[in-house]
Amino acid sequence: MKGNCTVPSSVKRILIVAFDALRPDMVTPELMPNLCAFAAAGVRFSHSRATFPTETRVNQAALVTGCTPARHGIVGNKFMDPVASPGKLFNTGDETELAAGDRRLGGKLLDVPALGEILAERGMGLATISAGTPGGARLLHHKAEPLGGFRFAPHRPDASVPAARIAGLIERIGPIPPHQIPSLSWLTYATDAYLDYVEPELAPEVAILWLCEPDNSYHYRGIGSPENLTAIRHADAEFGRILARRDAAGPGDRPHIITLSDHGQLTVAGAALELGAQLTEAGFRVGEMLGEGTDLALALGGSVGIYLRDPARVDAVVAWLQAQPWCGPLFTRDGRGCLTHAQVGLDHPRAPDIALVLRADEAPNAHGVAGSCRHDSHYPAGGGIHGGLHPIELANWFAVGGDAFLSGRVSALPAGIVDVLPTVLHLLGLAAPRWVQGRVLREALAAHAGEPPPTATEQVVSAETGAGPRAHLALSTVGRTSYLNRAWVE
Repeated sequence: MKGNCTVPSSVKRILIVAFDALRPDMVTPELMPNLCAFAAAGVRFSHSRATFPTETRVNQAALVTGCTPARHGIVGNKFMDPVASPGKLFNTGDETELAAGDRRLGGKLLDVPALGEILAERGMGLATISAGTPGGARLLHHKAEPLGGFRFAPHRPDASVPAARIAGLIERIGPIPPHQIPSLSWLTYATDAYLDYVEPELAPEVAILWLCEPDNSYHYRGIGSPENLTAIRHADAEFGRILARRDAAGPGDRPHIITLSDHGQLTVAGAALELGAQLTEAGFRVGEMLGEGTDLALALGGSVGIYLRDPARVDAVVAWLQAQPWCGPLFTRDGRGCLTHAQVGLDHPRAPDIALVLRADEAPNAHGVAGSCRHDSHYPAGGGIHGGLHPIELANWFAVGGDAFLSGRVSALPAGIVDVLPTVLHLLGLAAPRWVQGRVLREALAAHAGEPPPTATEQVVSAETGAGPRAHLALSTVGRTSYLNRAWVE
């Protein structure tokens, strides 16, 4: 249904360009002149935040639903859902697992309708191109098959739809190049797919172009490494091609552009913790899933999900964790001695019994880039990681441009990835569904120029006093929307 909003008639199409994991502090004129110029001509949000866990599929779900994990249900890159994935953790990065899990869930992979469904109900279309993980590509448009929508994943062309259009795309722009790190050829190929196929053939009301860099090179070559800097420059050059094509089009044919990243990254510090082995040595029985002979299961990542067979043992596990020097903030449902799931938007039945954030600090890596954290991952020494609540992980790039937006502005008001969907719908003249938790970013819209900006409030919540270090969480709130700024222990 149409919303009560005034938007320019030129807002017919919107392009969302995501630079996976791009740290805002690395968007500089030297590295990314095109993105910097775009932001300077439009509106840049200097206080934009990801949702927790700061993992890709969690925030991809937030992007297309306008909700936190508590409402959309993707509580981690991996999590426990015995219906979706019997006998093992549900890996949302795996296309095959994700598609099978959605079938087992009766099509209820997400707990709320996503962007593709909302647009289809209004007779509008969504097209997505993702050079990221195959599962992430599905999450951006998981109902593409029944809706007749377009979804393309170079990692899994066989799972891209519709098959005839995918064949036509490959015939037009050439075969998919082999994947490498840094992923320069994939940045170019994904951009070609948008410019030379999606735009001329489909011209959807909304398109999402998900670029896999700098995430890949952050993880495997190091933040600020020569290979990573090359990838960042290449991503910016590809974005420059998009801007050139936009500028060459007539005023009524130019899509509005939203640029963003899903989270930041830190550098892994030291060897992997081997948390499973440490818990075993402490007397807990650790397994991949819960059952007889197993006390707990771990979903490892930048943050750690701990699932317990007997919830009565939460306090014992929390007490052991808080005695460890690498333990950062902990989150449980009731918050005894910890912060709570509800405070970070994680209060969902799929959420782990304990969410563990490992300690992080400002220490620079070998390339002089600030931000390091303890880890239990497969990433190489000096590689990057994300998932926790350090300000660098939470800060995401966010800038917009087009006739509907103001120009030459920097907004310091809190904003975030949950605000993209309601703002996109508003631009298209549609009202956001009642369940959406994000807000319309009116402070960036030309139609609302001169209106007083909304009021932001800041607060710090602290855990109940427990036996270990006390955890704190800093949040911002604008209206009914909350944004996470950082969490720490002392």
